[in-house]
Amino acid sequence: MLSVPPKVSDFGFHVNTVSEQLHEGRSEILGRLFCDKALTSQQRRLRRDLGRRYSRLRRQASFTCPKCGGRRFIRKGRRWRLYHSMIGKTRLPIVQVQCQGCGARFCPYKDRIGLAYDQRISSGLKERQLSITCQVPYRMAQRCVHQCLGVSCSAATIRKHLDQAAEKIRQLHVGAAGQVVYQDSTKVKAGAKERGVPVHLAITAQPTGAVSGRNQIHKRLLFLQTGSGSEVKEGLKSLGAEAIVHDGDMDLAGCAPKLQRCLWHLPYQLQHFLWLDGMAWERRKHYIKELTRVLYKSSTTKKMEKRYEQFMKKLKGQNLKRSFIHLKRAQKELSTSRRYRFAYHTTSPAEREMREINRRTDIGVRWSIPGVENLLLVKTWYRLNQPER
Repeated sequence: MLSVPPKVSDFGFHVNTVSEQLHEGRSEILGRLFCDKALTSQQRRLRRDLGRRYSRLRRQASFTCPKCGGRRFIRKGRRWRLYHSMIGKTRLPIVQVQCQGCGARFCPYKDRIGLAYDQRISSGLKERQLSITCQVPYRMAQRCVHQCLGVSCSAATIRKHLDQAAEKIRQLHVGAAGQVVYQDSTKVKAGAKERGVPVHLAITAQPTGAVSGRNQIHKRLLFLQTGSGSEVKEGLKSLGAEAIVHDGDMDLAGCAPKLQRCLWHLPYQLQHFLWLDGMAWERRKHYIKELTRVLYKSSTTKKMEKRYEQFMKKLKGQNLKRSFIHLKRAQKELSTSRRYRFAYHTTSPAEREMREINRRTDIGVRWSIPGVENLLLVKTWYRLNQPER
């Protein structure tokens, strides 16, 4: 993208010129204030612990020597620590003391002011790095951070921070006691298999009214993981949900007291089973339309169940065995959402998140399984559970 050079004004001042100069020098300008604040706060605390400089009175400090446990120290200058934050790279001073007992030198306040060895990057910068990485590749996120914030951070470091964030999210206990859970899955190109691996998602969803004429849904992520169906079932059981709306790809008996088959997936999947039964497409589409009318146009639950039963008999009478078995398995989970007045009769709230997952992962590369799971977990968690980020 071509950048337009700032206009030169004969007035001697132009907002574009000054704003660019301030942006380029923000790290130096704000860094000095940052450095002075860090040094002043440490010196003030050191004066309380050791007394005034050059004073003959010696006090016992509030901290101890990490080597001998002594409490009497003398000042020994300072060290400098490079710190990455939203204002760029800053060299911050850390006061240093020397133990009068063993002679060991150390920085007593570095952990307390947030400058421990593994805390060289601010939490705000990490959050913004993760927010960008959830939308674009790692190297592009690296370039965005460098261009917008003036901070150089390798793609490998961003990946490490994302993995750490995913692990923290997994440690959080998320339950759905007494709620309706919407479960769905999609495939992403990851691992050794040609078609990739399935990513399983479970959320809660409640309508929250309309904003600017569009209906809004409040969603909450419960879990997101790759792996086998048994692991997904264990995860669903641990939620303690009152009901689960699912697409029928797995048998979820025992995962919740109430189960509902997605009313959109049912006729959509029937296409495949009619094809397995040898039916031509021109005939298949009429059966699909008929089943859709049964599910959506029936005025009462009893009428829907009765018409559904008649439709199954029709398939059985025409020797469409696979299609009949497909509908028979879903019969017990057909009208749960109507009886108990669920907010949604389909998995459409979860289906929207599936499209978001596909958008991020279908980029022409093959992912590692842990890598894609960590990325999607952090992305979906920020999107649903912390949308203000």
